[in-house]
Amino acid sequence: MSLKRVIKTDQDFKRLFNKIPDVTNLIKCEDNKSFFESRKIVAPPITGSNPQDVGTAYDFWLRAHIQRINNISVENNIPDVIYYGVRLMESSNVYTDKHIEVIKNGAAKAWEIRNDYIQGKDIEGERFAKALLFLAYIEDIYRSGSREMSRKRQDRTIKSFIEINEDSVQDLVNLINLKDELNNHFKAQDVNNLFLNPTFGETARYINGADGDLVIDEFLIDFKTDKRISLGVNNQYLYQIIGYYILSTENRLVGNPIIECEEDDPYDVNRIGFYFARYGCLSYIKIEDLKKVMEDSGYPLKQLINDFKDLAEDKYNGVI
Repeated sequence: MSLKRVIKTDQDFKRLFNKIPDVTNLIKCEDNKSFFESRKIVAPPITGSNPQDVGTAYDFWLRAHIQRINNISVENNIPDVIYYGVRLMESSNVYTDKHIEVIKNGAAKAWEIRNDYIQGKDIEGERFAKALLFLAYIEDIYRSGSREMSRKRQDRTIKSFIEINEDSVQDLVNLINLKDELNNHFKAQDVNNLFLNPTFGETARYINGADGDLVIDEFLIDFKTDKRISLGVNNQYLYQIIGYYILSTENRLVGNPIIECEEDDPYDVNRIGFYFARYGCLSYIKIEDLKKVMEDSGYPLKQLINDFKDLAEDKYNGVI
């Protein structure tokens, strides 16, 4: 059970988040334009591309680009989601040992290409996109393994895995080509306050973990590659980012998530928002504005935080 799934499917959490007043008028943009002002999409999705794969691959790329422009390298090793995705494939009896070896080698090479980019090397766009999409597909196996395994039983050839969708490749290349627009958004004032894929603490454990996309200079950001920008009343995106903020207010758990956890300080967050990649739009809500609106509504943000944590512990503590 993830944060997104909890908010979307659990009726008690739905009722809790529905207490949040309309905050759409609080949404601002870094370019000083109104969020609801008509915007031109600069990277329209390509018919035939896979939106989920492209979105995941773009996350891999944008985190790499953020490291590159900030002269840091904090994702040197292949992440656990890739290892666990391969393990699921190994245990599925869908792929042969030879297939698994090819996939492992492909993942290692793809991560090497990504690290080369982080270190400042120029990578040809199509080659880079294919490497990132390869990683994205493995992560999707991890995120929704049983469904993917069932689908793959229809085609046991390694070719079905390693041939990347060409429309998805071009779609991702088009998004990557907008990189010059990003430097002002994602160049940190202090790299010590830059956290990629920030993980959260005790309450996150109750809902089977949760991690955001980025905290930079006290700004918690979620990346979106959606075709349409939509942040209306009772919007799941707004609920999700507010949920991440709630999780960020308690001590982080570092190291083993179950045994001998060490406590670290909460993240400092004073803004929450989204980067809509296809529009080049970075939007945000100031936490101080959110607090005021909720206080005026009679349901303070502090109360929402406490109610969320209590509900998560009551409902899911016995699951972990």
